[in-house]
Amino acid sequence: MASQGPYFAALDFGTGGGKCVIFDATGKRLAAVREPWSYQQVSYEHSELLHGSSFDPHAFWAALGRCSHRAIAEARISPDAIAGVAATALRLGTVFLDARGREVYAAPNMDGRGLAGGFEVMEKLALADAIRITGHWPPFVFSLARLLRFRNLPDEPRVAYVLGLNDWITYRLSGALACEPSNAGESMLLDVTSRSWSREILDRFEIDDRILPPVVEPGTPLGRVTPEAAEQTGFAPGTHVFAGGADTQCALLGAGVVEPGHAGAVLGTTTPVMLVDATRTFDENGKLWTGCHVVPQRWTLESNAGDTGIAFEWLLSIVGLEGDDAFERAEALITAIPEGASPVMSFAGPQIFDLLNFDPTRPSAFLFDNPPFATKPTTGSFLRAFLGNVACAARANLEQIERHRAQPAASLTLTGGMTRLPSLLREFARTSRRPLRVSDEPHATALGAALLAAVGAGAHPSIADAAREMVRLRDVEPGLRDEGDAEYERWRKRYPELGKLSA
Repeated sequence: MASQGPYFAALDFGTGGGKCVIFDATGKRLAAVREPWSYQQVSYEHSELLHGSSFDPHAFWAALGRCSHRAIAEARISPDAIAGVAATALRLGTVFLDARGREVYAAPNMDGRGLAGGFEVMEKLALADAIRITGHWPPFVFSLARLLRFRNLPDEPRVAYVLGLNDWITYRLSGALACEPSNAGESMLLDVTSRSWSREILDRFEIDDRILPPVVEPGTPLGRVTPEAAEQTGFAPGTHVFAGGADTQCALLGAGVVEPGHAGAVLGTTTPVMLVDATRTFDENGKLWTGCHVVPQRWTLESNAGDTGIAFEWLLSIVGLEGDDAFERAEALITAIPEGASPVMSFAGPQIFDLLNFDPTRPSAFLFDNPPFATKPTTGSFLRAFLGNVACAARANLEQIERHRAQPAASLTLTGGMTRLPSLLREFARTSRRPLRVSDEPHATALGAALLAAVGAGAHPSIADAAREMVRLRDVEPGLRDEGDAEYERWRKRYPELGKLSA
């Protein structure tokens, strides 16, 4: 049966590329087009400590425009049938505009040029105050730190506006200047309790509040696609543009993780693990981050398993599995391994979130039964061990959240590109001790943004109603949990021991 309009488009600024995904009001995906991109390394005064990284805003915007043109064609719909567009983007990215609206600074999340500004933050703001206000620490990769450094550079123009990356896409689409709390909460400029800019932070660092656009809730109508943007993207001029959200929180929404007490793990480049709460909860020790959900009056408590998808792609390239079918070929190698304990344990990539004690010299490793040649580990053994590492790290990070709340999560929902691997779901089924679900939509981040546009356009009366209509999940049956628990305990025992090798 052919899909009927209205349709909703999401522009998604991801770590490794941009995409446009189009859905109908039932959550059916009509098209998804992605274009890869890369960043420029930038030399600055502390490059030896943290790398500087930037992107060309004109090139990235052109890439998103090509994606949307192709997605509309692939969906075989008229641009006029698209009732709304919303943007989602990776967190911790920053764009500064000058007084003429031109981008004078464009940085992804890994940009380290805020290092000097981060030290200034630490001189003027105690950890307890930072967590109480912003829910985040340490300060080095947030917009606040980048702004403090940038304004001290003698040859740089005056900053007129500070935007997150999804807010920048909204600006490019419609000319509207606004921020929403899920990504603004990753700037260290927002009071996450009130979901508004922090007067205390602005006064302490002498920041003119006119450079911060108004904060609106996700799904708020912000404007319409301008004629210039319409030509660049293929959307019809006048198409409604709605406030979107940060990628992880949009992924939670796109996977139906909206009710208090439920957790989600977004298995992408990294794996954030978030639990939804009806009130903001702070970790005074600074190990967990508190943020704003894209759902009004919902907050998130976050741990993070770190490099997962990016580390798995690295491992695939080492063993010669590259190309569009790399996951399928990896799956075949893993499923060829007989059931039972693996002769290999992985500690490459995923970690337990603890930025206050982050050790860049911590080694990555694969550990073998002794002697390794007795069991003859295969390529599939290495791949399975890595996926077991992901599942163990996700459990450890969720338990870190649960210990802080003194209450177990009601469920854990998995989403993100790595859920395409059935063998990874089997590792989670063995390892997870919570009711486990997985999103049927691999583009859950884009679905979350499109869902916000659908609510803003009036296709659904509320976010909760839209989630019920547009999100599809399936339960994951428990695996051999006794065996999984034993492997997890081995992993937890070896994890701190490996850290000692950095000395």
